[in-house]
Amino acid sequence: MKRFSYLFALCLLLMACKREAPVSVSSFRMQFAMPTECRDDIFYAARTVNFRGPAQYSFQTDAGGGIEISSLIPGIYDITTYVEMTGIEYKAMLKEASTLADDARIMLGVSLMNRKIFNAEDLKLQILAMQMSDLVISKIYYSGTKDKLDRNYTVDTYVELFNNSDHTVYADGLYLALTESVSPAAYPSKDHPDSLYARQICRFPGVGTDFPVEPGKTLLVAARSARNHKESAPTSVDLSHADFEVKLEEGSGNPDVRRLPLISNSTSIQYFNLLSGGPNGVYLFATDEDVVNDWPEVYQIGKVSAERFRRMHKSVVLDGVECLKKPAQSAPDVDTKRFPSEIDAGYITINAVNGYNCQSVERRVSRFENGRYYLVDTNNSSSDFVTSNDPTPGKYDKEGLQ
Repeated sequence: MKRFSYLFALCLLLMACKREAPVSVSSFRMQFAMPTECRDDIFYAARTVNFRGPAQYSFQTDAGGGIEISSLIPGIYDITTYVEMTGIEYKAMLKEASTLADDARIMLGVSLMNRKIFNAEDLKLQILAMQMSDLVISKIYYSGTKDKLDRNYTVDTYVELFNNSDHTVYADGLYLALTESVSPAAYPSKDHPDSLYARQICRFPGVGTDFPVEPGKTLLVAARSARNHKESAPTSVDLSHADFEVKLEEGSGNPDVRRLPLISNSTSIQYFNLLSGGPNGVYLFATDEDVVNDWPEVYQIGKVSAERFRRMHKSVVLDGVECLKKPAQSAPDVDTKRFPSEIDAGYITINAVNGYNCQSVERRVSRFENGRYYLVDTNNSSSDFVTSNDPTPGKYDKEGLQ
């Protein structure tokens, strides 16, 4: 009788395994359309397209700018493709003459996150052309940590910028901003694809050449307090030599560190209010317009009180990093993304729901050449960034970044 029971159980197990084996999704095409400003005889040909999901695939586009997929394990995939080129190379593809600088860095590509592929369905994706910023956001430390008495410690947050170009750039007059971060999301990108809604905006001082950042060098912004936080929390960071400190008055906080003023603020908080568990949409932008007087402030839809967020067009953004909140039992909700794919096609998280785990999010290193680092920049934080257990600012020789 026992032998019969074992055989019966084995048969059931084999039947279950056979029944649950995935059936491949077969014979469908993905076509990539070039930007509308490109000539009609230009195709997205001989480019790599990566699928990341239940399995990993790499395909090469054909002469017509598409891929034929003969077999794919069904599931939810992140689909990415990109190629970097110079301004000269990109201008050669255009229908009309362009004032784009010859040494500009252009990225052609597209990312499609969390795409469900369970049935054969032809897809068409629009390739985006994006001018890559010289100055990029390279590190964001927002989680905080624990102090010597095991209490939550959150005054040590910072944002670091990195000159990813081969020439000196200037921070003068640029803006560092933080998107609205209410829950549920007040202005998710899926509903507002052309605009961003800032909770806080800082403006760097200077009149043009006062604050240079040399190639491969950084600019460190203490979000709350520019001091050596290791004295209070041994696992924290030393921000005493920050370039800027977000504070109410010059000479307060660390008097040796220059003030980075908040020029637009939806709250009474007088520091750059990075949330310890996220979400945090941090971005750098430039404009000649009068941000305070010309750009509208709006309430959350359906409200006539509480916070008012500064609305701007996405075209002013130089670089942005989307830090989503990590849920306890599931993946982050991409429907809460505030950035459109042109700014950040992906996202990054820390590995804790509420923070206090001394983790930063940091841009990966592309290469070390001529005595300096170059960082990865594909406008997709899911692939460009990693979560680091060592939030030391200015440090790029860590194994996890390579």
